[in-house]
Amino acid sequence: MGELVIASSSVGLPRVLPSPRVPIRIRPGTMDDIPFIDSLQKLHTRQVGWMPTATFAGKIKLGHVLVAWASRPCSAEDMGETAIPPQERVGYLIGNDQYFKRDDVGIIYQLNVSPGVQRGLIGAALLKAQFARSAYGCRLYCCWCAQDIAANHFWEAMGFVPLAFRAGSRTKGKDASGKSAPRVHIFWQKRICSGDTGDVKRGGTPWWFPSKTTGGAIREDRIVLPIPPGTHWSDAKPLLLPGMPQLTEAATPNRRALPGPRPKRLIIPAERLRLASNGGLRFAVEGDAPTKEAGAPRSAAAKVKHDPQYEAAARELRDRWLERVNSTPMVGGGKYDLSREIEAQPMRATAGLLEAA
Repeated sequence: MGELVIASSSVGLPRVLPSPRVPIRIRPGTMDDIPFIDSLQKLHTRQVGWMPTATFAGKIKLGHVLVAWASRPCSAEDMGETAIPPQERVGYLIGNDQYFKRDDVGIIYQLNVSPGVQRGLIGAALLKAQFARSAYGCRLYCCWCAQDIAANHFWEAMGFVPLAFRAGSRTKGKDASGKSAPRVHIFWQKRICSGDTGDVKRGGTPWWFPSKTTGGAIREDRIVLPIPPGTHWSDAKPLLLPGMPQLTEAATPNRRALPGPRPKRLIIPAERLRLASNGGLRFAVEGDAPTKEAGAPRSAAAKVKHDPQYEAAARELRDRWLERVNSTPMVGGGKYDLSREIEAQPMRATAGLLEAA
């Protein structure tokens, strides 16, 4: 893969990035790699999420998958943990140099390294390869990372900057007592071109993030908010989920402070009650049990969306925040510099089109 140059966070001088502990080669993924990718994903599903194997096949056909494999055997004495035979797959990356149909922003969907060879700069080499093969106009790369996993420190070490956050899965997170709780996703972004300080007046690349995400692995709309100034990405963040009621007077818990008479108690006759179950709990509800015809397809659940007022406010907040941040150049520090050099090349295809016209 060649040598990479990194910038020291303490001295500020470039230094050479050591080669990966496992001598590797990186190539585009093939259909033969799907069992390896799927097994490694299942092993780290809490960290990288989950994709169906059909999605892997589609990503491979589009050329969005890179696979790292050992170029020569490594003994257990060399590795200190485990022996690696030649041609053994040791990691993969799924990414694209377009995000939200923007040609200047790419995204990393999954980056996964096999146990036993982690912390050996294999992930850094995969990132470097992804940046190098991106289209000319791609100047930023981003990723979403759950706040409660250690991978955030990896993105920080790679020079990514935490810009924003959103609510993640409603149940995959953990609270202080270890119970299921909603997750928070941190939006990391990095300028990938060498010498790009972000100074817009001198042709630098401004930061960007979406004000809302739709669908995806979460399968719900999510509003994206900037990380407040003076706070760290690991600090507690407010959660804004679709369907949350607006904070109005009628929603206040102090019922005595509200004007008007108290509502009457609703008494339902016993013959109108039926048992229902949800999540292992059984309770009584009003009405007859729903009937379903044999062979009838299952109806899709109604998609819960955010209040349009919230979406408009999020867009305005995003635009104002980015205008302020991009007015002052801000460079991500990090431990490693994975920037790519873009050389001027003749536009042969464009010249041919012009001549034909």
